[in-house]
Amino acid sequence: MSAALAFARRAPGLMPDLTATAAGVYPLVTDRLREVEDHFRRNLASPVGIIREIGGFVGEGGGKRVRPTLHLLCAQMCGYEGQHDVLIGCVLEFIHSATLIHDDIIDEATTRRGRPSVNHRWGNNVTVLFGDYLYAKAMELALQAGSLRIMERLADVTLRMTEGEMLQTRYVGRVDLTVDEHMDLIERKTAALFGACCEIAGILADAGPATEASLRRYGLHLGLAFQLVDDLLDFTGDPETLGKPAASDLREGKVTLAVIDLLSQGLPGVADLVRRILQDGRAASPAISELTTLLDESGALFRAHARAQHHAARAVAELDAFPSSPASRALRSLPEFLLFRDR
Repeated sequence: MSAALAFARRAPGLMPDLTATAAGVYPLVTDRLREVEDHFRRNLASPVGIIREIGGFVGEGGGKRVRPTLHLLCAQMCGYEGQHDVLIGCVLEFIHSATLIHDDIIDEATTRRGRPSVNHRWGNNVTVLFGDYLYAKAMELALQAGSLRIMERLADVTLRMTEGEMLQTRYVGRVDLTVDEHMDLIERKTAALFGACCEIAGILADAGPATEASLRRYGLHLGLAFQLVDDLLDFTGDPETLGKPAASDLREGKVTLAVIDLLSQGLPGVADLVRRILQDGRAASPAISELTTLLDESGALFRAHARAQHHAARAVAELDAFPSSPASRALRSLPEFLLFRDR
């Protein structure tokens, strides 16, 4: 049983039917997502050999495409009938891919989604330039939408994500990180882009300032819930399913919410255990297992998941003003789907 299912068993109410949720979400945007995927691969092509080579590798890597899905559903809910939702979906995936590539360089990662990371295969010098290329390509594509407001939002979210990455370099190895510092970090690095995915759909549909703000808040809270669960899966997920070793974040020097919670309890030996894993990125499995057990028995994992559920509920509440439709119902079910995923 995955940790996500274990959390659901502890929580009141019935276990959500994740298969039914997926069946209600993805068919609504399947055709548009396929267009996004085609657009993404097409724009990774280049007459420059090294770009074409790395682009082909990145295009084959796949991914959950959560951000384009979110954008397309919001556009549909707002009644948008043009073609720029596909364009912006591709732009969002370019920006997301660029951040992952830069993250892997900073973290000295060797794998991504069960395959060699781009930096591990081509080296840091070329890879950082390819990440820059993806950012520039995203902005070039976004110009086709002909909207200064969309360009402003994309520039703003890219700046916030970059700020988050720079902050994280200052947080590496710290065992005194506060909850507020961590939440601010994940808002910048992850949730801000989720918010932009939703808000830009409202801008495309000319939905008005109040609706755009609701969409942004929906995406922001959804992004916070998504990242909190992602952090939990780092300890409790199946490494083979996730495509990375257990406790990868901590091995890379990143202290996440459950660990901050555990450290705050002042239990004997915990700070030393965490420091040992932080200082030795190749920490042995027994140390990781010991820490995971402490996180579980202290309730830190459960409380982190409860915080994710809180943000998921706040996301759903932002949809109350929208009329019922297949897209709005899918967006209401999406937070629960992300809460109890196993990858």
